[in-house]
Amino acid sequence: MRLREAQLRLRELITAASGPDALGREREVGALLRGDRERPAAVRLAVYGHAWLHRIHGALADDFGALARVLGEAAFRELLIAYLRAHPPHRPSLRDVGAMLPEFLAESSAAAALRDRCVFAPDLARLEWALLEAFDAADAAPLPREALAAVPPERWAGLRFAFQPSLQLLTLDFPVDRVRRAHDQEDAALPAALAPLPTRVCVWRSEERVFYRALEPIEAEALARALAGAPFGRLCEGIAARLSEAEAPLRAARLLARWQADGWLARPG
Repeated sequence: MRLREAQLRLRELITAASGPDALGREREVGALLRGDRERPAAVRLAVYGHAWLHRIHGALADDFGALARVLGEAAFRELLIAYLRAHPPHRPSLRDVGAMLPEFLAESSAAAALRDRCVFAPDLARLEWALLEAFDAADAAPLPREALAAVPPERWAGLRFAFQPSLQLLTLDFPVDRVRRAHDQEDAALPAALAPLPTRVCVWRSEERVFYRALEPIEAEALARALAGAPFGRLCEGIAARLSEAEAPLRAARLLARWQADGWLARPG
């Protein structure tokens, strides 16, 4: 066997998501690795395989801390093994190893039993991955309050806004921000069940800290329009559909002031 072929086969054995099971492959492993009486080749390979799985388990348990707590150790490990079978990592860094986990939880038949056990797990995974992405997102200069104050009245209707690259607006079926909040506050017990409730959660980073909060429908709709490039006048029209034409500009101005204070708005590039 050529060196490259041997290396690839060793990688397959070490990274087998169910554990290397090397003890059942003594003949093949013996042709790839040297062993001795104390540690046969299959045992040596098993050490590497279990270490590989343990390291990824630790990384994903950190990235999806609330999910790991809600599912419990055994179920989270079961999820990890099924996920790695479907999406084995292809990069040396562990940064992106969990990128497909929310989609896997939501759509894969291999995760159906876990979805039945915890129906809000896919939404919770989406929120937690968004927190990680926000932390690593690019920076942009914040828009100072003075810049908004300097806008002439006649320009407000057509004014469009730029947002921080870290900002995401999530559309979820469950209020999983409550679960993550309990996890962040180190509550002894996390909610084991949630009733379905359409929820919009904004995730962003400000001054090296990641924040998130659920939005009321008026704010969520206005933010969605603004992110899509709608001008301030369109935001007011959308708010007026829920309130009144008289109330809409003031409510929109208050929302805009909060977005600026929270650091969502960026100076146009």
